[in-house]
Amino acid sequence: MKITLIILVLLTSTIVFAQDEKPFQREKILSIVPQYVFQNGFRVDYEFTLRNNRKSWLQFSPELYISTDGNNMTSSNYNSMRGIGLEVHHKYFMKEPNERYGFYFAYGGGLQFFGIKNDQNVQFTYSEYDTNYTSYRTEEVNTTINRVLLNFIVGKQVVRYKPFIVDYYLGIGFRYSMDKDLELIERYNQTWFDNGYSGSLLVAGLKLGFNFAK
Repeated sequence: MKITLIILVLLTSTIVFAQDEKPFQREKILSIVPQYVFQNGFRVDYEFTLRNNRKSWLQFSPELYISTDGNNMTSSNYNSMRGIGLEVHHKYFMKEPNERYGFYFAYGGGLQFFGIKNDQNVQFTYSEYDTNYTSYRTEEVNTTINRVLLNFIVGKQVVRYKPFIVDYYLGIGFRYSMDKDLELIERYNQTWFDNGYSGSLLVAGLKLGFNFAK
């Protein structure tokens, strides 16, 4: 009788605790980063919770860059530019975000790939009367840039009108740009905005998003 009673108590306790456990509900946010337009780019952020306490998030950021007329914020003029990128960040809120705000810390990195076409003086050799000569002519040359990114960011996420969010962030980043032979590229490496920039820089901006929480 005692054994049966103990078994019933254990089963009842298990059922009660199982009912108290909240099912995991993953939250998702889809955002755009408008300032990328000034770099002839477009970036979308997709992030989702990793744990049920809503503190830990994983963020994926695909990027697309297109310029066909050479208008840009960089220190170099070019004929056209195309590029793609992907950044991945882990965001951790300093306390569980409520409906109004939330401060967070984020870290991560990514890869970017650019193809830039520019008119350059190219050396060529020609023969005339059995003599070889060297000269220069203007040709459109494509430069390939492979860039590695690393970022450390702090930010604040604000819910202005539920479910729309505004995300402000500020931090420091590091960039390392290489050519197709994976050597440090010198061209297009004058300012932070150059596609071939290598070094540290300030990372700042805002995001406008939509929270898909149930």
